[in-house]
Amino acid sequence: MTTKRLKGSELIIADDGTLYHLGLKSDDNIPRNVLLVGDPARVYQVAEYFDNGITFKQENREFITACGTFRNVPMAVISVGIGTDNTEIAAVELYALHEYNYKTEKWKKRNQGYKPLNIIRIGTSGGPQKDILIGSLAISEYAIGLDNTGIYYPYESKNEIVKKIINALNKTEISKVHPYISRATSSVVKALSKGCREIGLKENQEKGFYLGITSSASGFYAPQGRRIGKLGKILIPDLQEILAGININGKKVINNEMESSIMFRIFGEKLKYRVGTICAVLANRNKKEVVDPKEYTNSVCRAIIAGLRAMKILAKY
Repeated sequence: MTTKRLKGSELIIADDGTLYHLGLKSDDNIPRNVLLVGDPARVYQVAEYFDNGITFKQENREFITACGTFRNVPMAVISVGIGTDNTEIAAVELYALHEYNYKTEKWKKRNQGYKPLNIIRIGTSGGPQKDILIGSLAISEYAIGLDNTGIYYPYESKNEIVKKIINALNKTEISKVHPYISRATSSVVKALSKGCREIGLKENQEKGFYLGITSSASGFYAPQGRRIGKLGKILIPDLQEILAGININGKKVINNEMESSIMFRIFGEKLKYRVGTICAVLANRNKKEVVDPKEYTNSVCRAIIAGLRAMKILAKY
């Protein structure tokens, strides 16, 4: 990538159309069905379920892309690393990859037959709720942005639940970080729920799947309420307790992670793509429990399979 001549300081792109961070270009023909993972190693875990293995691969920095088909549906899986900052880079460049013509330097028009992307994040998370067992799967309907990345992409939602979540948070110490709320696409939530049911998981029962609100932090330790040694003095020490107490029209905060808030804001709310997240719950913060290695593998595999099945459903539209 560094050997190619780059142009422009805004959307940084090489002469052949290769995007600076993802290392992809439109001629690579990346499918519109895209699974996002954080851990680069998880790219290969997902690709194990492809019909005929990996048919295209590209690596640049932490961004690894692998393409193939799942039950004859073309899909790509891309690692984005950790955090809303990394995810923002991937989101913007995926947008450019599919909608920008680097030869004419113009953006494509959707009314000319262009279809929006389907985006599903398959990730891992912790959870504040005592009654959600580790090893369960969490499907995000809304995300609380405890990061500040999303505020650079203003969006005013008319959704009443969004407004109620904001009002509830503003009455707590979380208001110190000026949280924003973003929303997953309902059709993706439904597809992920169906994917979970297809593999025998039950909703809101035991080690099944749960729908609700996700909190997305800008870091792993203090931004998620962890107090570590000499770093024990943090801004919101009761963060997990506050999140556990949020209940809006029966919707609770079911997990904590570091990516969904910006995904929903950029892909869903700003670009009108279909977007959603499914995460394995690997830690129960309330009970101070964490999964063992075997359950880690099993729960991540369940999330992957449910995500792939959901994407097959979405690809029909």
